[in-house]
Amino acid sequence: MKNNNLKIIFRRLGRQKLNTTLHIAGLTIGMSVCLLIGLFLRHELSYDAYHAKAGRTYRICSFSTDRGNVHKDFATPMPTAEALRVEVPGVETVASWHPIQEPAIVEVNPQKRFLQEHIVLAEPELLDVFDIEVVEGDAYGALSKPYQALLTATTAEKFFGQEDPMGKTFKYRDEFDITVTGIIKDLPANTHLPASMLLSFYRDEHFISKEINSWTFLSGTSTYVVLPENTDPKTLDAPLKAMSDKYLNNDPNIPNHVRSGFEWQPLSRVHFDGRYAGGSPWVQAVNATWLWFFGLIGLAVLALACINFVNLSTAQALTRAKEVGIRKSLGAERGQLVRQFLGEAWLLAGISGILAVVAAKLTLPSLNQLIDKQISFDLLHSPGLMGTMLLGILLTGLLAGLYPAWVIASFDPVSSLKSTWNSLSIGRGSGGGLRKGLVVAQFSVSVALLIAVTLIAQQVNMLHGKSLGFDKDNIVEVGFERQENGDPTTVLAAELSKIAAVKDFSFSSASPSSKDHNITIMSTTDGDDSNRKAGTWVMTDDHFGTMYGLKLLAGRFLEAADTNAAASALPVEQQTLKVVVNNKCVEELGFGSPDAALGKRFWMAHSKGRAQIIGVVADFNTTSLHEAIIPTIITQGHNMHQMAGIKIAAGSDLLTTIAAVKAAWEKAYPQGVFSYNFLDEQIDAFYKTEARLYSLFKIFAGLAMLISCLGLWGLATFSAQQRTKEIGIRKVLGATTAGIVGLLSKDFLSLVILSMVIASPLAYFGMNHWLQDFAYRIDIHWTVFALAGLAAVAVAFLTVSFQSIKAALANPVKSLRSE
Repeated sequence: MKNNNLKIIFRRLGRQKLNTTLHIAGLTIGMSVCLLIGLFLRHELSYDAYHAKAGRTYRICSFSTDRGNVHKDFATPMPTAEALRVEVPGVETVASWHPIQEPAIVEVNPQKRFLQEHIVLAEPELLDVFDIEVVEGDAYGALSKPYQALLTATTAEKFFGQEDPMGKTFKYRDEFDITVTGIIKDLPANTHLPASMLLSFYRDEHFISKEINSWTFLSGTSTYVVLPENTDPKTLDAPLKAMSDKYLNNDPNIPNHVRSGFEWQPLSRVHFDGRYAGGSPWVQAVNATWLWFFGLIGLAVLALACINFVNLSTAQALTRAKEVGIRKSLGAERGQLVRQFLGEAWLLAGISGILAVVAAKLTLPSLNQLIDKQISFDLLHSPGLMGTMLLGILLTGLLAGLYPAWVIASFDPVSSLKSTWNSLSIGRGSGGGLRKGLVVAQFSVSVALLIAVTLIAQQVNMLHGKSLGFDKDNIVEVGFERQENGDPTTVLAAELSKIAAVKDFSFSSASPSSKDHNITIMSTTDGDDSNRKAGTWVMTDDHFGTMYGLKLLAGRFLEAADTNAAASALPVEQQTLKVVVNNKCVEELGFGSPDAALGKRFWMAHSKGRAQIIGVVADFNTTSLHEAIIPTIITQGHNMHQMAGIKIAAGSDLLTTIAAVKAAWEKAYPQGVFSYNFLDEQIDAFYKTEARLYSLFKIFAGLAMLISCLGLWGLATFSAQQRTKEIGIRKVLGATTAGIVGLLSKDFLSLVILSMVIASPLAYFGMNHWLQDFAYRIDIHWTVFALAGLAAVAVAFLTVSFQSIKAALANPVKSLRSE
């Protein structure tokens, strides 16, 4: 009996190729999207979960409060780990590591020099906190002695090729000889701190400056604690607070309204909490809300595919009426028929599931490239994933097939054999109301995604196109390390001046818009801490203002004669630093207008003296457009230069000019490794998340609309088939082709318009919430909803009109021949 049913199912699916194709195409697309999003969510949710002690590991984070304003950071002062071991009893393990955030020069031999990224200084206790697999050597011993390193397998191959790296040395930052004493397995992609090598955490002041290794400096060091089983970190809040009061808040120079402290952050939350300076040095924390959102999108797209199945199956029920009547007349029970029709649904879901796995496997590399991830997919070696996939196929088949099976199996055999049961069009007969609701649901999701795509596109275009208050085009940035002896920038300036395509250049601590700006404190009075404000501090030269095209509102730019206070022979307390400030700084200091601010003096923490305003520039964005403009102070500071901004003349040969710049740079820094980037590309990198989000939304919205249109096309096909005689009669009575097309289309188009009405407020509230993350954002205009609705109506009309025109042009004689 089962074999006969299976034969019948295959024969039926073979005869109804269009219906079968629509079912499988819709389910395959829906399951592929759901699978890919599921793989993405699994990857994100697995961050740092692979460590055996992850459930009781905490990161110690810093916070400071200033009159209700709270600043949080994942970094702690470098001595924090040592103090925790002494001051906080009851902890099991304490460890810290310090990321070298800027690429460092590594020399294996004079011919092999690299700018190596993701270097970490690590305490040996780190191996007791995290599961780091040692391939060769004594890892704990390596990190216990100075100037030793553990290399990942990939880094070892990069440095030494196929040679045995154990015992070999390399030079770090042209100064320190480091010995390789161990090899570790590459850290997995789902870690918040992907190190390429671990250097022993040596605190010699030549290796780590005395300023960094202090309680007054947040150097980027991360501190981790493993607590004993069943220990609540709140029970250790008191000694943790006592430690922060002892080491952070006892400085008499710190204002009373500024308090600092430490917080416990579970390791499981590190990847999902961006409040702490973005999450971690190299891996940006993700917003968990967006993970839920993408999960809902995946389920919604799969639901659209199931809706298609239900709609097409119930619309086609008339073709199965006689089959049901005959089977019931021969004694088949309703339960048997339900199981048979569910079997069809499960078979189609199974075929779709296999195709979805193939599609996901083929498209995953492109998805990884799009979102810059390393998501893996190995179904055969992932029992949990395989079980989830099989369960998903069963549930999809059940959800898609249960209602149609129940409806078809409930036909009355007498009525079925008399062909009196009727389901002529959408909105008529059994199941018409349900199909209307399902079509509305389908297009509501599609229209909402279409609106979201449009608004995200407008916001992304605004982010990339908005004027930032300075010139960012044709500017190349070249980094260099500060050197204790001499000033190589003098040589570099002389060489750059010889290149005809270089219009101008400026040395500075950072470009106008950067993640590397320094923060300073300023006040109109030295002693009154109630008036202190925070601002950005850029150390540069006399070319900065003109090269970057800052708009001067009052006074003048810096000039060569405005010597750096550090170079002055006067005592610090008598020095006055010449500064240029932005208009926001003038407002914060209460100086009124730009003209009124000229000549005014104020206290600035990092100058250890007085600063005098010689110029005011229009506000410009020093960070991404997620954040509002902040007070900015521009000073001269030759000893703090870390990069050169080089303006290239428009129309120049970039390759030739970059080669000339490289040659000039290598004359100034013969031992360095040259690298460069374009300022506009660096600024665009601020919005990688939004660009990726936009790309994903385009894909999801397009697939959602495609699934909806597949279902609509199928419904229109069956509706036209079921109304063949009606159309023939209307044509004989004089109906025009346009009239018949309108007749067949209006029912569907009215449902799409209703979907637009439902989707618009939902999309508005969702996107309005998303836009709140930006200090600069677009206004949501009603035209977006109108255009999205018109696009949906146009796509739906094109989908329906093909079958409608085909039916309207058919010869009425053929359709009425049997009457």
